[in-house]
Amino acid sequence: MLAGLLFLGACPLIAAETVKKESVLQQKLSLEKRGLVNLVTSPGEVVNAFKTEKKDHPKTWTLTYIPRLFMNFFVRVGSSANDFIVSPWYSSPSDAIPLTRRFDLPDYVWEKE
Repeated sequence: MLAGLLFLGACPLIAAETVKKESVLQQKLSLEKRGLVNLVTSPGEVVNAFKTEKKDHPKTWTLTYIPRLFMNFFVRVGSSANDFIVSPWYSSPSDAIPLTRRFDLPDYVWEKE
């Protein structure tokens, strides 16, 4: 019985790998694609910031909209520049997270927070 319990943990170790891994080149291209998409869709922050501020600050959204718009826009453009230019060459593509996550923004404009 003890030997059976010891070998029970070895089954997952010898199982076939079911997740298809991307090559490093494909990972770098997906980083550059994410950066290019964020750059092209960054003007969508006008609508995204409006909806977010209207929901979060219903009474003072007129005062907070412009600063939030500029912050979201420049964070998204900076994240796209980082993804497009810096990340493919200076970090491991599997570890590269967009800068927008560090500022509590979704990866893309059309995603909800």
